[in-house]
Amino acid sequence: MKILEPQVDTLFDTNPILELPFPHIYNHFCQIVMRDMLDNMELPYSTLIPYTFIFEKAKDFSNQSLESCTESGYHIKQEDFKNLFACANLNIVFPFIHNKIYSFTRKSENESFIDYFDQAAEDHELTDIILTNLSLPAVTRLERSPKTLLDKIVYRLKSKRSIDPTAYYDYISKMYSSSQSAFVEADIIPDSFYNHIGFSSSEEFKKIRTAYMCLGQTYIDVSVVVDKYLTANALHDTPLGKKLWQGLAMAKMKHSELKKFIQKMTSASDADFDKFSEFFFCSQGEHTNISNKFLPPFWRIEEYVYFLPAAVPTLLGARNLLIAIQNDKSKNKKYKYDSMISNLFEPELLKRAEKHFKSNGFSTCLERNFEGGEIDLLVYCKNSHTIITIQAKATLYPESARMARRLDGRIEEAVDQTLRFDNLSIDAKSKIYKKAFPEIQAPDKVNHLRGILTNSGFGTTHSWQLLSKNNITPINCNILKNVLPECSSLLELPKKTQELIDKLKSECEVVEAPKIFELPDHTIRQRHVETRNMKSLYEAQYWGEAIDL
Repeated sequence: MKILEPQVDTLFDTNPILELPFPHIYNHFCQIVMRDMLDNMELPYSTLIPYTFIFEKAKDFSNQSLESCTESGYHIKQEDFKNLFACANLNIVFPFIHNKIYSFTRKSENESFIDYFDQAAEDHELTDIILTNLSLPAVTRLERSPKTLLDKIVYRLKSKRSIDPTAYYDYISKMYSSSQSAFVEADIIPDSFYNHIGFSSSEEFKKIRTAYMCLGQTYIDVSVVVDKYLTANALHDTPLGKKLWQGLAMAKMKHSELKKFIQKMTSASDADFDKFSEFFFCSQGEHTNISNKFLPPFWRIEEYVYFLPAAVPTLLGARNLLIAIQNDKSKNKKYKYDSMISNLFEPELLKRAEKHFKSNGFSTCLERNFEGGEIDLLVYCKNSHTIITIQAKATLYPESARMARRLDGRIEEAVDQTLRFDNLSIDAKSKIYKKAFPEIQAPDKVNHLRGILTNSGFGTTHSWQLLSKNNITPINCNILKNVLPECSSLLELPKKTQELIDKLKSECEVVEAPKIFELPDHTIRQRHVETRNMKSLYEAQYWGEAIDL
């Protein structure tokens, strides 16, 4: 590792592709993602995240024509791209090795092997991925009928004319009007947050987001038809095929035209449009730390905006809005993020969790202080004479090793707070229980459970081992939605939670997906296990946290 890691860094920094203008690099990325999406009909997230490391290193942010972007893709050497993508992926993997989540073995001078540190690390990674995915935002079906565009698109293609999806304004506008509730996510932040950071209201933010989603979806709908036409007529990679495909996988619009388009659809003010752009548009100088944030949906270069339509619908959640502030020094200070976490977000998380417990017949009490700490939420079950004490951490799901370890740190804090309560005398605990639930009898004989509550996942194997060691139940609102209706008493919560995790793992497909990074003079093989068929969990109604009434 000591020898190999600097070599990878040098290979990454000196890759010829990084000398290209950013629009050329971005177009190459967009073509890869769109091709994958058209082939598999789902966004390849495993491609998006490594590219944040690549885009961080871009140097030339000059505007380029769509024609030059198209042609540049045919001149990028496969060997250069293979090395670039391998280095970007290893930038994700190496920190996990340093933190003893993955192991690294030098097999020979020319070959190395990466594996999970142990079986627990593998199991915990899969568990956290599944639980996180079930808590993520989802774009429900955008109401539209692509068949209504078919004749218009085919007519233009037969006339050898390229297509601008924004020309189908009526199609986009109708989709927008029928899809105001299409983006579904947990209320991780209260409406007052949007006012605090400068939006006129949360509704204005959501209207602009929906308009962008519908614009991106229209590009996708058009691309599906064009791709089938090019395939049927063997036009891919021909001069005509390049012309007809141009501007679909990677979209490019004048900023003024994009603004006019979105405002026409939403009636958004200049202030709200510009505020949205502040968090979701990236330009030169703002790109150097995006691997610690998220992939920007839009890139502003001079008076133009470049974007990947295939990714737009999934990148506009509140989590990314928060990350844009949290991990940017100037925005963090400007919007007083650190104090907002405790003042706004944690109470919102507790409110959602409390609603789940109450709807299933349990008594609750928020925020009880004790000498040396505070319990965020207490829940009482009369049937089993059980109380669970819960520490809440309003965490955001991580997309990098650094963010994952930061989440581990938050879980460690919560465990420490839990243990401080455990160390109280029986008499001290009984007084807290009695004050929280005056109706309770024999508080000194209560069955005491412990829980830690987050917005989604719980971090790496370090966090999961800490929870297991201290007999603490992992809780998020998705778990509560799925588990509480199955509990005859609160005493069953830990067991039912583990049963849910086991069931989720059994119902989605877990497959070996080894990775091979072939660098000059060295090959690194990584044993990698991932989940497939997550769609089945959505179809089985495991996703989300809405309470069935």
